[in-house]
Amino acid sequence: MTIFFDPARNRWRYDFRVNGTRHHGYCVDPDTGQPAANKTEARKIEAVLRASALTEKAAPVAPTAFTVAQMFAAYATRKQGLKDWANKRVYVAELIHFFGSDTPITELSEQRVWDYIAWARTQPILIYKGGPRARTPEERAKHYHPTDRCRADGTINRYLVSLSEALKIAHTLRDASGRPVLPEKPTVPKLAEAQHLPRPVSDEDLSAIVAAAPQHLADGILLARLMGFRKAEVFGLTIDQVDIKNRGVWLEANATKGKRAEFIPANPEALELLTRLVGQARRWKVRHLLTYQHGEKGERRPVKNPKRAWRTALDKLGLEHRFHDTKASFVTAVAHVATAAVTQQLARHKNYETTRRYLKVADEAARQAMEQATMTSLRVGNGSTSTQEFHTQGTTHDDQAIDAGNKKALEPLGSKAFPLCSELVGATGFEPATPRPPV
Repeated sequence: MTIFFDPARNRWRYDFRVNGTRHHGYCVDPDTGQPAANKTEARKIEAVLRASALTEKAAPVAPTAFTVAQMFAAYATRKQGLKDWANKRVYVAELIHFFGSDTPITELSEQRVWDYIAWARTQPILIYKGGPRARTPEERAKHYHPTDRCRADGTINRYLVSLSEALKIAHTLRDASGRPVLPEKPTVPKLAEAQHLPRPVSDEDLSAIVAAAPQHLADGILLARLMGFRKAEVFGLTIDQVDIKNRGVWLEANATKGKRAEFIPANPEALELLTRLVGQARRWKVRHLLTYQHGEKGERRPVKNPKRAWRTALDKLGLEHRFHDTKASFVTAVAHVATAAVTQQLARHKNYETTRRYLKVADEAARQAMEQATMTSLRVGNGSTSTQEFHTQGTTHDDQAIDAGNKKALEPLGSKAFPLCSELVGATGFEPATPRPPV
């Protein structure tokens, strides 16, 4: 019932809802101002008031002010538990610190994003000096000391990715009135990064590093060189992952960069090394293939990160390489004897563009074209022979040395020109073949 008589007031009243809004009061004629004398008049007045309420426009509801802190809270609920969340926490803490936790996200314009980029480019690179792992800007200031180098655009891009993802999530959210909390998502740019080519370690340098490294690192280097493992993969290997019957190693999806399960075939030399490491782990009663001796009692512990041992070995030799360069050595060696498709398969690259970077290093066709781009008028010393004649006329002792060097460079891994092969073994498991350009 929308009209009723109120005996306490001796008057007719109405009470109804239109579009979710309640309308109630005394039944009073809007034209004369006189109260309804009976039920019929009350109904007529209620009908007029209801019609008036239907034609009224709803008052605009102010949109909810969604803040930067709320946006990153929604972002955290979706990213927590992922493998890289520890890094993303650092990114989020800095972004909240710069933009302000109480700032409405509607104020995060494209100009504000560029303001952040300009600020980030002036921030010094911090070097960890010990203590518990830093999670907040305050902890970073305590456990890290600044250097004279500023943050690179490649590093800033990691922060921008988190900002873009958070804005994208906010753009899909709605407030209580059903309106988007971020009607328009600002553009977050991707800064241009320096493009580096892989730097494979030569067999000579790799042999020297193996000789200077502790046993667990030397074995890890050889496995990476022979099978193309990444650092985290090789030092996380356990006995149950080695399949002697099928001659290879199984990798679980959560242990690979691409988050997909993989089987890595092993050549005979790699299989021999794996067999030795499995037997050694069983004698020591440990699961991991690569362990180091800890403490006076000789407890065997798995290797978390061989960064210090790797750096110590390279400092002894005066070399500058990353551990990942051992994988570059493997992929480049494969590229010399296999097609581009096989190289991508054995390198386990999801994107062919990644493999292409290795093919550039091993592109023998480009190398031959470069050698043929000679100057016919080039004269050497006081002689009158051209470059063409230099390659065809009788050779001197220096010429013979150059020819010998070229011949050795063209010989495949596994030949007598590379005595390291007996120690490092071939990288691919293929029969020795003359290097040819990838197709």
